[in-house]
Amino acid sequence: MSSESEWVPLSSVADEPLPTVRSDPTVVYALIALTAFLAVVGLAGLIAGLVLISTQSDVSSVWKVVAVISPLTVSLAACGLLLGHIAVIRRLDRVSRHTAEVEQRTALLAEQAAALSRPAAAPAVAIDPQALYRVLAQIEETLLLPDEQRSRRYAARVAAESQKRLADAEQFITSKDFHRAREQLATLATRFGADEQIKAAEARLEQAAQKAQAQDIEDTRNRLRELMSASQWDKSEQLARELADKYPTATEPLGFIEMVCRERQVFEQRHRLRLHEEIQRFVNERRWQEAAQAARTFITTFPIGQDSEALRTQLDTLEANAEIQTRQQLEHLIKERIREHRYWDAVDVARRLIMDYPFSPQANALRSQLPRLEELARTQQA
Repeated sequence: MSSESEWVPLSSVADEPLPTVRSDPTVVYALIALTAFLAVVGLAGLIAGLVLISTQSDVSSVWKVVAVISPLTVSLAACGLLLGHIAVIRRLDRVSRHTAEVEQRTALLAEQAAALSRPAAAPAVAIDPQALYRVLAQIEETLLLPDEQRSRRYAARVAAESQKRLADAEQFITSKDFHRAREQLATLATRFGADEQIKAAEARLEQAAQKAQAQDIEDTRNRLRELMSASQWDKSEQLARELADKYPTATEPLGFIEMVCRERQVFEQRHRLRLHEEIQRFVNERRWQEAAQAARTFITTFPIGQDSEALRTQLDTLEANAEIQTRQQLEHLIKERIREHRYWDAVDVARRLIMDYPFSPQANALRSQLPRLEELARTQQA
């Protein structure tokens, strides 16, 4: 006898229902009838005891109590036990019904899960009977041909496919789509072997690819010169990296990237030094407006560096001096317009100064002088 247990399919185990316990209604009814009978017997015993007590006067009081209580106690105990048994049977019946419902739901869920896990049926492929017949006829015709004719037909098919793929490869070479040209030639070499035509096409392909690569490198070099001369460093670096991605084995694109980074660093150093010298020259010449504007440009262009931090600490002073210089220039312009008797122009400049710098000493002085200027302008106009 083999010790191995017999394999049982999971579906059969899942579909087999569990045994359920159901109460027999006849048993329940019999228990109810028995309970009623015992209650009647107990009641009859109680009545008999009472009759006995009333007719027998010589019986002691203890026996009278026993005669009354004994049948009543026995009947009540029996009724209680029977009622408890009936309640247990009904409870088991409810549990059995709930168990059956759970089994039914479990079986339904198992069927749904099995239906969802089944792979979808593949769609039927529409087959053209006429096309199938033609293919079978061609196969039959080929099989019935002699070996020599089959060989010639195969050679013709090979030659036709080779010529087509070679023509496609040449077209891809002409359009500089070298990747697809290599795919065509590789397919030919895999299927029919690398003959002289394929080797010649591969040689033309590599020659054209090298020529195109050299031309791309030269065009990129010229374009980089134009971009770097215009200080378009981001575009220059992007162009050099695109060329490196296109020709990963070439050394020139890596040289272009290094050149762009080096020239950019040199340009930024020179530009930085030139801007700093320009700011210093404006300060020495007390051209505070130009100095403040140049300092802001420097900080925006070169936000990191010791010289940038130094300019940030001095920028408030430069802007304050620039404001003072601007107010002085406006004040001088007002005086010039008054000397030239251009009073309305003087009024316009005064109003602008008061609006732009309302808390300045010049604005405070002009507020008291502005009515006089307006009066002179109206008198001159009249």
